[in-house]
This record gives sequence, C-alpha cells and structure tokens, in this order.
Amino acid sequence: MVDRVVVGYDTSPESAAAVRWAATYAAARGWDLDVVHVWGFAGQEGGGAGTSWLGQQVRAQVADVAEEGAAVAREGPRVPADAVHAHVAHGRPALVLADLAADARLVVVGRRGAGGRLNALLGSVTTGVLHRSRCPVAVVPVDGPHLPGMGGEPVLVGFDGSPGSFGALEAGYDHAARAGVPLSALTAWSTVDQSASPGYWLLGYPGRSPAEVALDEAERVLERARSWSAARHDVEVGLEVVEGRPAQVLERRSRHAGLVVVGTRGRGGFASLALGSTSRSVVQRAHCPVLVTRTATGVAEEEPPQRARAAASV
Repeated sequence: MVDRVVVGYDTSPESAAAVRWAATYAAARGWDLDVVHVWGFAGQEGGGAGTSWLGQQVRAQVADVAEEGAAVAREGPRVPADAVHAHVAHGRPALVLADLAADARLVVVGRRGAGGRLNALLGSVTTGVLHRSRCPVAVVPVDGPHLPGMGGEPVLVGFDGSPGSFGALEAGYDHAARAGVPLSALTAWSTVDQSASPGYWLLGYPGRSPAEVALDEAERVLERARSWSAARHDVEVGLEVVEGRPAQVLERRSRHAGLVVVGTRGRGGFASLALGSTSRSVVQRAHCPVLVTRTATGVAEEEPPQRARAAASV
C-alpha cells in the first residue's frame, strides 16, 4: 500500500465535496492526494482529442479541470500544496479510478457526479468504483461534514459479527482515535421468517417467539464486539442493540454521526465485491460520509440460526 488517497473530480458539487473531504483526510495523516479527472477514450493518445489546434484546446481545457480540482483541495486548512497532485486519465471513470487506486489507502468519490446516474441517489461512477475497488471507498454527500470529528460527531459502525463487520469495526476505531471522537457500534435486529411454520418454532425454540430468538442472537453478536474492543482504551465506545432493519437504523443514526463505516460482506453473503443490500442502502441515503471497508478479519464461529438473526453491516 502507498500512503496516498485518490479522489475523482468532474466539476460537480458532489465531486467538489469529495475533494474537500479527501484533502482533509489525507492531510490529517500526512498522505499525498491525487485529484483525478477522467475523460476521453482509453488507449488513445490524449483521450482521442487529436493533435490539431482544436484538439490541443480540448486537452488544455481537460487539464484545467484537474487543476481546478487540485485547487479546491489546496483551499483546505493544513493541506500542504505540494502533497496535492492533479491528474488527467482516459477511459471509463469507474474503471480508471479503481485501477489508479489499486495500491492506495483510500479512494473517495461523491455520491453523484456530472454524468449519468444509476438511480436518483447514487451515481453510476460511484457504483462502479464501489463494486470494483480493491481498497476502501469513501462516498461523500454534497452536504456532509468534511471530516469525522470536526463537529465532535461520533463514528458509527454497523456490526453483525461477520468478518467484514470486524474490518469495519477496526477501521471505525482508527478513525475515531485520530479524530478524538467516540465510536458507536450498532447491531440491529428484526424478526425474519423466511419459510417456517409455527410448528418450526414450537420444535426448535419451545416457549420462545421469533422476536426473542432474534434479540438474543443480536445480543450475542454484540458481545463479540465488546470482547474484541476490550483492549481499545484510546476511544470512548458505545455498544448498542437496536430494533429495526439494519439499513434503516444506520441511515437514521447517520444524522448525528460524522462518518458511517460498513463492510462489504455481511451474514447474507454475496458474490465477489458486490455490495450487500444494507451497505448499498446506507451509501445511497446516509446523511454523512460513508466508508466501505475491504478488510475481512474477524473471529471464526458457527453460523447462527437461519430463522432469526441479527444483521448490521451489509
């Protein structure tokens, strides 16, 4: 890994917010920041603009966009000017950003950009980076805070006991410690009954309702987070079991957080690096920046009952 952050810039307000957030983040760690504007066709010199006078003018204007993004980054307090670098790249933005950030510590994107959108909330480039990036991804809304801790807001982590959620918890601790803010780890639970008849519960859980089983599982999951975090005395930690669907709980609590951290692999499981349903929803709707981690460390254990389980991370 190289101590640098990659951020995409396309002149949109969302990308400008992403650049400001990334600049403050990188400066706090003493890392370089690469501001990247992606344009044109991959494999063609100058993105296909050609060598004519008009082509040269186009290329100059494209370079100006990258420099504009770098200037936005340098406006931040305590951002060393020589640590910010403007880059122009050619090809499909999501693929290019993911490739450029392959050895980076973090890639940062705005929630939406100037181009096409997958839906009303999440831009197609952002979606592509989330699915393809090999390093953690931060998604910044246009109206979100610039960095966790600037207003004293806690770092919020969704925890469901999966390997991905242990990685999210570890990243959350790091961010909270650096920012000097508390960390809040939530395990959400709700009754999930996929196909069982009442007879299933009478046989498998005599005298207990699906809700009771789900709550017990959530408390058992959160106990694993409590055990894991017992050695971390540098951060004020709050652990909580909350009733509700994981995505809705995290979205609601994000109103009072500086950063939400989620993993890419929860108990539901999914193929490759594709986002799980909870992570996707949180990225789309959170009221503050969201960090999607790629770490997959944790403590092995047997799978909980399939009929009712706690879920928080994806």
